[in-house]
Amino acid sequence: MKEKLLKGTLLLTLAGILTRIIGFVYRIFLANTLGETELGIYQLVFPVYGICFTLYASGLQTAVSQLVSNPHYKYSKKVIKTGILLSLGVSLTLSAVVFLFSDFISQHFLFTEKTSDLLKILAIIFPFCGVTSMINGYFYGLREAKVPAITQMVEQLCRVGFVFLIYASAFWDFSSKVAVAGLVAGEICSNIYNLFSLRRSKVKSGQLSAAKMKIARAILKQAIPLSGTKLVISLLSSLESVLIPIMLTAYGLSHDESLALYGVITGIVIPFILFPGTITNSLSVLLLPEISKADNENNIAKIHHTTQITIKYSLLLGCVATAVFLNLGKQIGVLFFHSENAGKLLTLLAVICPFIYVSTTLSSIINGLSKTHITFRNTVCGLFLRILCLVVFTSKYSIYGYLFGLLLSQIIISILDSAYLIRHGYTEIELFRWLVFPGIVLSLSIYICRIAAQNICRSLHFEKDIILLIAILPALLISFFLFRITGLVRKKDLV
Repeated sequence: MKEKLLKGTLLLTLAGILTRIIGFVYRIFLANTLGETELGIYQLVFPVYGICFTLYASGLQTAVSQLVSNPHYKYSKKVIKTGILLSLGVSLTLSAVVFLFSDFISQHFLFTEKTSDLLKILAIIFPFCGVTSMINGYFYGLREAKVPAITQMVEQLCRVGFVFLIYASAFWDFSSKVAVAGLVAGEICSNIYNLFSLRRSKVKSGQLSAAKMKIARAILKQAIPLSGTKLVISLLSSLESVLIPIMLTAYGLSHDESLALYGVITGIVIPFILFPGTITNSLSVLLLPEISKADNENNIAKIHHTTQITIKYSLLLGCVATAVFLNLGKQIGVLFFHSENAGKLLTLLAVICPFIYVSTTLSSIINGLSKTHITFRNTVCGLFLRILCLVVFTSKYSIYGYLFGLLLSQIIISILDSAYLIRHGYTEIELFRWLVFPGIVLSLSIYICRIAAQNICRSLHFEKDIILLIAILPALLISFFLFRITGLVRKKDLV
């Protein structure tokens, strides 16, 4: 089972990394083609998308996944059919609502009338996205990561391919509408692949005697509480997104300047910060059923060991990202996005990485222990704190007030999640050994290698951006060697 978890994690991670790489190329293209203001308008539709996704997919997907992992329901066609029907009912209703009331939503919720046409296009995506999520939930429940991994790739490739094709054809004026249409095209293509994969899978009919109505009740019994809690989080996250440009305007920026800065933060900086977290995201998806199984078997030793390993390596990954962004954030912003502002913000947000990555792992572990109310409470506390800082500080200190709240809230969430697991004996966290020590080693290693690389570039007349390629690799190798001899990184952790 451990081998299957590791294999599934590696597969999802590989797909996630490839998808993120394609996504970064795509974001660079959008940032340079649309401009920061138009990019901000494009990013504003995602709060609406997030709320709708929570209602038609999020809780239902988890419920289908957990039901399928039950041996009584395993490989049942009735479970996946029922999940799809429930999702389609909700998603088609939401599509109609968003399409018909797009003007109202744009004016009174997003406070930007230019998003109205984007919402009408976005509404098309909901039924396709819902069906894809149900099928992915089915395969996650079977711990078969291949189909969801390929689905990510298909969606991303088709989305980017569609947008590039429209841009190259020059038949239409390129705008954020084309970018949203790309989302729809990618989701339709991935949906077709998913349906084809489901048809070829081991899904069987007649194996389960339970009626569809009984299965629907079983799905909804798990999905409604999950969707309710996730909806609260989604609403708070959406409120946060909508408030950012409003509070930046209150600081003194124009509406277009506020949208531009919002576009840089949400469309460039935060996705770059989250990029290394592909590994912890993939692990968390497969970690939940693994912890849940150990909890049902009352195997505390397995929970403790799994929790220790995943927390340690999530923090180490965060230390690597922090060290890289602290030392090379400005160069990354200029090199990839031709934006000094993005590079500056990337450097400022670098220290958030360990807390973001480990919180993903911690919440998955707690959810696997069937304590979703704990993660809900902690996440809501963090979001309330973030929104409070956004309202109080952003109007006085511009975007720096928001960044402070973002960092503080993420630290609070990580502390609350960790405290719960430690208090109930599920783990022990060696904060100095797993966070402070590797953070110092990695930061110093990259700093020293960066200075050496600058001197090499200066003497050999290389391009300055080549420092990125020269400095990181030897610094990571030196750090890894030190971690090995101190016993921080051990081969048996991964065996």
